[in-house]
Amino acid sequence: MSTGTNPNLPLNPAALENKNFAFPQIKNIPLDLALPVLKVFSYGGPGDVQGVPATLEVLVKRLGTDVHWFSVESQEKGDTASSGGVRNFTFSIYETKNSSAGFTFHGAKLTRDQIEKHKRVCTNYLWPLFHGMPEHARFNLEDWRAYKQVCQELAAQSQSVTGASFPSINWIHDFQFALSAPSMSMEHGVVVCQFWHIPWPDANLIAESRVGAEIVQSLLANKLLGFHTLEYAINFMDTVAFLFPEAELDGEKLQVRYKGRTTRLKVLPLGLDLDRWQKLAMKARPKAESLAVQHRLSNFIMLGVDRLDYSKGVLEKLLGLEYFLQDNKEYLRRFHYVQITQSPQSDDISYRSYSQAVKDKIAEINTKFEVDGWKPILHLDGLISQEDLAAWYQAASVMAVNSLKDGLNLIAKEFVSCRLDQQGVLILSQEAGCANELKSGAVIVDPQNPKEFAQALSFSFAMSVEEKRRRVGSMRHALGWNQLHDWALNFLSEALD
Repeated sequence: MSTGTNPNLPLNPAALENKNFAFPQIKNIPLDLALPVLKVFSYGGPGDVQGVPATLEVLVKRLGTDVHWFSVESQEKGDTASSGGVRNFTFSIYETKNSSAGFTFHGAKLTRDQIEKHKRVCTNYLWPLFHGMPEHARFNLEDWRAYKQVCQELAAQSQSVTGASFPSINWIHDFQFALSAPSMSMEHGVVVCQFWHIPWPDANLIAESRVGAEIVQSLLANKLLGFHTLEYAINFMDTVAFLFPEAELDGEKLQVRYKGRTTRLKVLPLGLDLDRWQKLAMKARPKAESLAVQHRLSNFIMLGVDRLDYSKGVLEKLLGLEYFLQDNKEYLRRFHYVQITQSPQSDDISYRSYSQAVKDKIAEINTKFEVDGWKPILHLDGLISQEDLAAWYQAASVMAVNSLKDGLNLIAKEFVSCRLDQQGVLILSQEAGCANELKSGAVIVDPQNPKEFAQALSFSFAMSVEEKRRRVGSMRHALGWNQLHDWALNFLSEALD
């Protein structure tokens, strides 16, 4: 962690070792808390089955207030551009339990050229930069100008939607709208807050970026800024100290005062709708019991569910599996590794190369260790439904999440939620944002150490029924402290303080 140039750094890094941040501090907030009109901003809209939008879709149904959701892209049917190349659609799709509340989706009015350039900045530059992989980051000035335009256009267009409450809340999600807060914060009667869902790396990486100062300064226009882990929040404050020595930093209160404005930081890992996933698991149980027969799998199944992205550590996981197979010949024909993959988020060369490397390695391992028609890896490529995911989570003996760097990782939490039998084992990268929450039950590994991964796999396969039950129970207890609704209400109530 960078020490920066400001003597008022937030916390000594050693302080992280002396505090237990496994459970966020949850306020006692009633479920029927009256919220003002809420504007939510995310890249994807309803119908997107991945990431933040998939989580928000469940959340907005339960908030019991007037919600306006603004996005750049939606997977909804009928999402087509007009002849002028402009996406423009608004429709109400949900009613909440509160009859006076509703949910309206607003697609941003942007040209396809703006959208494509904005997406290139997100996937080819910001994503690798903030995941601490600058060697993959490619900056294009023209694309960056389009990125700024999209952030400003979204802010401007949102102002045309007024709500019957004072104040109202603008809740920005993730890095795609890193420059939107300044314009929004000038609107009268609007509280602007943002949740940063990806990692925040060491200060020097952002300080060396030609747009790092602009991003940080824009984020400081938020009243409240959220992170999944304390490490990310501390790294952000270090970055402020490095770039803006005149800023006043308070490490105990986790807040920054800059140019007369105070921004508070909130460390609150994204929660899961535990009840919903458990119901999905019950519904999917018959399907889970048939998967092994359907795919002719062995009794022991290791499962991986990953996007083919270099930050997810899929290739490194395969190297760990190869190490295991070489060192544990007695497991040949006794287990299968099922790798479910989703296409990379970009067609850029770095993503395509990684995707191909993963597929080549799968083929190599299957050829190398094939015995009498048995191949160790079953590769299923493409999106699957959440019910099918719930089935696979229950069919697996071991779930392996091996991210090289991950903002949180909801896959790990979903797996724990679905193990109604409390018999699954979670192998979890120490670099996943949820590692601290789930460390009481997960088998924690260094994602770049094949030998360590192989040892974790051997340990998992040999684990007793009682030990599995203890570990899953401990992780489920951790998830119960901070479910999806708790996460949202705590963050939004903090923004209103």
